[in-house]
Amino acid sequence: MRVSYVELFIHCKKVFRACGIPYGCADDGAEVVTWSEFIGLEGMKVLQQEIPNMQPPGMDEIKLLVEQDGLYRFDGNGQSAIILGKLMADFSLGMAESRETVRVHMQNSTRSRLLAQPAHYIASRGKGCLVNYKTAEGNAMWILSTPEIAYPIFAEGASAEQLMQENLTAELGQYETASIGSNDFWLVCTTETELITSCVRKLRQEAKKGMIKLTESSQLKATFEKAYFNGAQVDCNLWKHLNQIGQKTLVEATEQSRLRGAGELA
Repeated sequence: MRVSYVELFIHCKKVFRACGIPYGCADDGAEVVTWSEFIGLEGMKVLQQEIPNMQPPGMDEIKLLVEQDGLYRFDGNGQSAIILGKLMADFSLGMAESRETVRVHMQNSTRSRLLAQPAHYIASRGKGCLVNYKTAEGNAMWILSTPEIAYPIFAEGASAEQLMQENLTAELGQYETASIGSNDFWLVCTTETELITSCVRKLRQEAKKGMIKLTESSQLKATFEKAYFNGAQVDCNLWKHLNQIGQKTLVEATEQSRLRGAGELA
């Protein structure tokens, strides 16, 4: 079946609300999943997998552990990165008002390719962004985005990791990203976009030699535009499953609510 961007956004928002995620974060989570589905990153599938991690207590116990010279270390309390990625993007943009580069290390969280949406969001606000994490197979994944690149690019594997570590500056987290764990992710927001653009150029050069697995910005852009204008093709069974979860947001009617109708007195 094919669905529009708005249809999928509303569908996903119901799921987040059914999981007890606050309204603002539910909107952000639905945007992350919808955007990711439309650019071909299987947003709905990742949402289904991470629903067990989206619990209201997980929102209350997210903690800032360390703050030192533009480096912020958080404990995500097991909460899904679908939620935490966008939260950290907003946090980084706020902190970037008073410094050139903000580095965020989130531990005790999930991680997936859906972290590309926060990177894209930061770039749309005129900043550069790096995201780094390890895949389920233990491979290093890098997501790079700047205002000059329409959509983020992905670089995966040992060769990409080596190149990035050789070209990272201290401002972008040199050495600290090398020891990232399997339940962590690293996000950098910077006004020094040339630092990221330089890494992108070198990754592309190595990709032409067949040394690096690269998912290009142009590929994601083409996928998004096709889906946006024609509707995204989604899995019917997955749609139905998420719908069953989203229906839990509906409140059973009572005799009193029937008499009073909707509103503050209901």
